Amino acid sequence: MSKVPLDQTGGEGSTNLQAGRDVHLHGLTMAEARQVALDVFTANALELRGLAQAVAVSRAEEITNDFLDKLSITNPKSAESLAEPDMQSVLFEAQKEYARSGEEDLKEALIDLLATRAGQTDRDLRTLALNEAILSAPKLTEQQRRAVAWVFFLRYTRDVGSGTPEMFYTRFEEVVVALGTNVPNRHADYQHMEYVGVGTISISSVSFGAATCSGSEGLFTNGFPETTVEGELLARLQGANLVVPCIRNPENIQLNLIAEEELPDRLKGAGLESDLEMVRPLMSIGRMSEDEIATEAVSHVPALKPLVEMWDSDATGFRNLTLTSVGLALGHAYWARLTGRKAPLSIWL
Repeated sequence: MSKVPLDQTGGEGSTNLQAGRDVHLHGLTMAEARQVALDVFTANALELRGLAQAVAVSRAEEITNDFLDKLSITNPKSAESLAEPDMQSVLFEAQKEYARSGEEDLKEALIDLLATRAGQTDRDLRTLALNEAILSAPKLTEQQRRAVAWVFFLRYTRDVGSGTPEMFYTRFEEVVVALGTNVPNRHADYQHMEYVGVGTISISSVSFGAATCSGSEGLFTNGFPETTVEGELLARLQGANLVVPCIRNPENIQLNLIAEEELPDRLKGAGLESDLEMVRPLMSIGRMSEDEIATEAVSHVPALKPLVEMWDSDATGFRNLTLTSVGLALGHAYWARLTGRKAPLSIWL
């Protein structure tokens, strides 16, 4: 077989490809991604000496390997993102910060954030928030990061699937065990969290009882007598199965739904949307007070007591904290890892 010489020219800045056979262009394999990730640290790390250098390199390799091991299980294809400058940049920040601190809790938080970030294909709000969360997490103590997770859980999630107060508190206790109650008790901590950019201390606040009840209003009512409802309206609601015996006081009735926000859709589905303004007030009749809900929560889950006291204290700012997009990304990562919940970040961002 004769060999044919191949000549090629290209303009300035162009890339020439030639081969006697096929040319194959592929994304990174997991092994290549691992090498790229380690090279990112060694090429950019600050110069250290002696034992400090050895420790830093060891920690960087540790977080890199753990991160890629997670990717290989959850989303191997996303390892290709390590070829992108933006992903390499946030990876280096994570490597650098863990190399500095060696903090196990921080490492786990960064791995969760990196794994989610690696799966993003667009430079949208979610990607930007994850980038900033990776930069922000090392600027917070473990207590502060857990406080972010608690705010995320109490103010930005709602229980799904608990049909009784007993079921609700069983699931709530699981969250308490997972997240722990070791959160900051000083206002300065929450001011620092605001400075870092994960949240804002607002003038308004949400009590622990209100946060607990939100999204599960139907579990925290003593109901109302049938005579409370005008006869024809009651008949329509009964015909649509929208009233049931009260779960806390069977002598009364209550609306047949857990979350108040579901009411418009439930009425519309029953063809009763025109009754919304008459029915909506029924959700509030017989509802437990915020203090009663907090007291009951502690009686069912005693480990909650210190957290409730800190949340409702005017001295901390805990209940005044609302999360930014960065705080949502960080809080979601913590909450999802520690509780095992699988809800995607796309629900919030």
